[in-house]
Amino acid sequence: MIRFNVILAALFLASILAACGGRAVSKSLVLQNAEAYTIDGMQAYSDADWKRAQILFTQSLLLYQGIDNQYGVLHSHINLAEVALSIRDYPTANKHLDRADHIVKQDSFHQYQRRIQLLYSQKALQQDQMAQAERFLQPLLPEFDQAIPATTPDAIQMAAIANRTKLAFALKVNEPLWIQRYANSLNKLGIASPNLEARLLRFQSILLQRQGQYQQSESMLQQALSKYKRSLSRSGIAVTLLELGQLNMTQARWQEAQDYLYRSITIYLQLKDIEKVIHVIKNQIKVELELGDLERSKFLKQRLAELKRK
Repeated sequence: MIRFNVILAALFLASILAACGGRAVSKSLVLQNAEAYTIDGMQAYSDADWKRAQILFTQSLLLYQGIDNQYGVLHSHINLAEVALSIRDYPTANKHLDRADHIVKQDSFHQYQRRIQLLYSQKALQQDQMAQAERFLQPLLPEFDQAIPATTPDAIQMAAIANRTKLAFALKVNEPLWIQRYANSLNKLGIASPNLEARLLRFQSILLQRQGQYQQSESMLQQALSKYKRSLSRSGIAVTLLELGQLNMTQARWQEAQDYLYRSITIYLQLKDIEKVIHVIKNQIKVELELGDLERSKFLKQRLAELKRK
């Protein structure tokens, strides 16, 4: 979602500049600084530097609030919600989404309601609130004729289709149909997007793994990994390495699994994604026990207990 969110943020910022442009006078220093903080924050967000992004977006929010620029205030709340979701700080994400939703309903910014709805769906998915996620997603989805989208999907619809496909896997209902809908929508979009293509490959890999086609499943994941590396998506690289580790665990290829999990947790530690770090460590403990390294597994169990206490 990172690259997709940055694109949306860029479009939003362009609307702010357009709204503030058209006047002969130059922009105030406050507005220039607010825009600069937003641009720098978007870059930090794209680089998965969550702490810096949060600081920069907070600064832009304060400056926009200081001149009552509701476009900027709305934009800042959405950006801060996205950062909070990236670090799984759900109370903070909810606070910013609720404030953004309030602004949208009070002012003439209804065109941004879909983006807020998408983030609510993402939050619900991350918290395993499946019924709520489906409720948020349904209005965002395009019409389908079986697996064919009736119209060319826009960026928000593509993200909604991806989330709905993820939901199908979580519920174990109609996974092949939603993979086909995602693939057809991506094809109809007609724009090369390594991250969107990588997500499709990961969905296909899961389905192949469930069918016992491990070699084809791994091939899909390796292709996804290459695409994420091309776009420098650290979160994408980390999750694909994790999935490769888990796939090798399924086949009792413990040495290969150990390598993939180590590479994955190295990135998650840099991203400070503690929830994912805990998840990877649980897998690492199983692998080390299978490899007979009791000391290493004991160390990992202690580390896991420490992280859970934080």
